[in-house]
Amino acid sequence: MRQLLFLALIFQLIALPVYAQTDTSSFYIRVFGSEDAIPPSTPTLTAATAITHNQVDVTWSTATDNFMVSGYVLYRDGTPLATTTLTNYSDNGVVASTTYSYAVRAFDPSNNYSSSSNTLLVTTPDPPAPPVVEEDESNQTTAARVVLDGITVTPNTYDAKIALNTARPARFEIRWGRTNAYELGYTITDSFTRSYTTTLTGLQPGTKYQYEVLGFTPFGASTVLKQGTFTTVGLADGLAPANVSQFIATVDGKDVALSWTMPAEEFSYVRVVRSHVRFPASLSDGVIVYQGTNTRITDVGALQEYSPMYYTVFVVDAAGNTSSGAVARVYAVDDATVPGQQPPIHNGGPLKDQAPESASTSPSLPPGTRMPSLAEIFVQQENTRLSLATPMITLDANQPFAIVIPAESITENLKTIIGSITDPTDTRQSFSFILRLNNDGTAYEAVLSALTIEGQSRLIIDVYDYESRVMATYQKSIIFGQTQTDNTPVFPDTIVNYTVAVLPVVGGIGIGALLLYFFFKRRRHTDEDNG
Repeated sequence: MRQLLFLALIFQLIALPVYAQTDTSSFYIRVFGSEDAIPPSTPTLTAATAITHNQVDVTWSTATDNFMVSGYVLYRDGTPLATTTLTNYSDNGVVASTTYSYAVRAFDPSNNYSSSSNTLLVTTPDPPAPPVVEEDESNQTTAARVVLDGITVTPNTYDAKIALNTARPARFEIRWGRTNAYELGYTITDSFTRSYTTTLTGLQPGTKYQYEVLGFTPFGASTVLKQGTFTTVGLADGLAPANVSQFIATVDGKDVALSWTMPAEEFSYVRVVRSHVRFPASLSDGVIVYQGTNTRITDVGALQEYSPMYYTVFVVDAAGNTSSGAVARVYAVDDATVPGQQPPIHNGGPLKDQAPESASTSPSLPPGTRMPSLAEIFVQQENTRLSLATPMITLDANQPFAIVIPAESITENLKTIIGSITDPTDTRQSFSFILRLNNDGTAYEAVLSALTIEGQSRLIIDVYDYESRVMATYQKSIIFGQTQTDNTPVFPDTIVNYTVAVLPVVGGIGIGALLLYFFFKRRRHTDEDNG
């Protein structure tokens, strides 16, 4: 008995520091112990190499910690140079013919720092001499250039991965487009390296693209390393599934709590992807945070290094079709306009302060850019299709619906289209989503699950350019209600009222006729008796 009491007392003492935080559907339990005062282990510098006269590459070993290692601080000549979560760094701030010393320290989430690592010295070379120009037998000049060892291009549905290797360190520029003008974009590296990998994003399914890779030597000579084409993977046959609804991201220190409501339609799983650059546009366009069938997760340490952070949650069905994506954006507490909350993605405000409908474009819109009018943006539910120019749009709150913009009404490949639906019960809260090109390339669409909330809402659509500037904004009030089924008999009130009104009259006439019948019958018998 004493042993049982002793164990119960120990269990109670252990349970005292447990704190539970609840919400409407789940709870979290955190155990708060003593403050973490144990620093990470000391990393070891493994190499400091002068790649060129203005670049030094530094690498070091991985540190360990009793909880987790948050990152590393690299020092050059005793001064902090960079903070990173990687175990390597390219220092592009050096000059030629100079000796530098490097060291590194690790730190954990409690800001405990390890002791300083060993120090490595490196001397950058002299500036390179201009390339020697020689004449070959055909009197054509040649010069020092970048030599490509190998390149692989892996296209996906909405992006393509390019990986290449060269014989000597070089900088790279990659350009791509649907034509050899490479009009869609380009990327340039800052560091010299022999291996480089990048992902071209914002591509369309089943589409052929052309690309060009250039290499630059340390003294600036450029060489076209590769020109080629690739075709992105086409979408699976079938309609895109509905997005999740009520996708909310909440900041808790450096962590981000994510929650959403699953669509009522059948699906296989959801995938949450994050990026600190933009809203992820495909399943592989960023860091995969979660994949499964849960409705809430916590992205631990997401805001440790970058703010804001962009999230997209995709729904994938059994046929491999992917939803357009529900999105959310969060800021670190120090950057947020309201601590711990995300600023709105759209430019809207409380519903009562907005006009029922509006459309506006940016003054910096390039000449010739096509943007849709309100009449070219549609809300579709079952067999009903209404444009935003419709005076009043009423939808069934218990049925899914879609937002559709014809592809021909908007300039191609120059935008990201983000839509938002405000909560009818609180117009300060909104749920956002991406409008993505459909399978046949005819329209930008987003399928939304049933809102299940009745009341007046607002649809807001923002069109962004490559620099994340809003180029056009559209707003429209939408009323969500409930469709009533009429199962009552035909003309019930008429039948009842007619019966109530006519029955006494008919009864009176019948009684009167019966009295007259007996009266005349008795009179006839009297006359016969008197005759």
